Amino acid sequence: MAFSTETDENTTAEIDQCLGLNITKSDKINIIKDVLSDMPKSNFDLKWRWSSRLVLGAEQNVSEDFRSGAASALQLFLGKFHGNETDKILAQTLNHMVEEDSGGAIRDTFDPEELSDGVRAVALTTLYMRGRWRSAPTVLNGSRPFRDADGSPPRTVRMIRLNDYVRYANFEDWKFQAIEIFYATRGLSLLMLVPDGRSLRGLADRLETLSIADISKRMISMRIAVTMPLYTLRMTLLLPSKFKALGVDQLVSDKDTTDSGSLKLSHGVQRLMFWAEAGRNAFKDDGIEWDAEPEMELVVDRPYLFFVRWHKTTLMSGNFVL
Repeated sequence: MAFSTETDENTTAEIDQCLGLNITKSDKINIIKDVLSDMPKSNFDLKWRWSSRLVLGAEQNVSEDFRSGAASALQLFLGKFHGNETDKILAQTLNHMVEEDSGGAIRDTFDPEELSDGVRAVALTTLYMRGRWRSAPTVLNGSRPFRDADGSPPRTVRMIRLNDYVRYANFEDWKFQAIEIFYATRGLSLLMLVPDGRSLRGLADRLETLSIADISKRMISMRIAVTMPLYTLRMTLLLPSKFKALGVDQLVSDKDTTDSGSLKLSHGVQRLMFWAEAGRNAFKDDGIEWDAEPEMELVVDRPYLFFVRWHKTTLMSGNFVL
């Protein structure tokens, strides 16, 4: 949305069509401000680092209107290359930016080979999230079997057990269960959609017609003991391919442009790091059940979809498959 305020008319039209919005530039800026003002803040229970950058090549420029408008609203860090950097220096510079934005947690985003043809403009988004569970989990001893896709070799995974009041629904007609577990930071939760079988294909197809809001309406609060994998997830999304898949082709067009008022990207990545770990307030499994007796036991021992939710906004989503 921010980029659409700095692109040519055709590219802007593609972005607006993708977003499903037909609004003025000032309205776009106000929406960006409203969304960012409601984002989480780091605190004792939540480590939250979010950053967005745009690094321009030597021949690429943006207008002062964009700098003071959409870029300022998005809190977009703007940088610029000199044009004489080697591909190794380009990679080092961009990797350092991502590492700095993630607090040193995310590294080695770019290889020099990816930048051997130079850069036009590079978009970088970094999100690092590590929250503390509302209820202290138990780190289970050893590893447990994980029922991966049919035909996969036998695998095991370390697990934790959380006994807490969660939101739950069993969608028997669509053959999956929904569990929403809450973090200590009010409004932050992890929604997991777990299929009855080992494949995510049917569930993914169902989500094309079923929204998160539809799922949430059917969920109720109850005490459940959830046993789930223990892991840290690192994801890299290549933005040019994502834009093209959404129908925004011209933003990452290979065709050269001399129009200084039209922003064109040559590279773009989104790096995400999400912790589904036990945390410092966890207990080791001593064989004694200290929590209240749950109404239900649920073992997440197969692939599932997840959504990190902030109130009614999805901050990130993905799937867990070994």
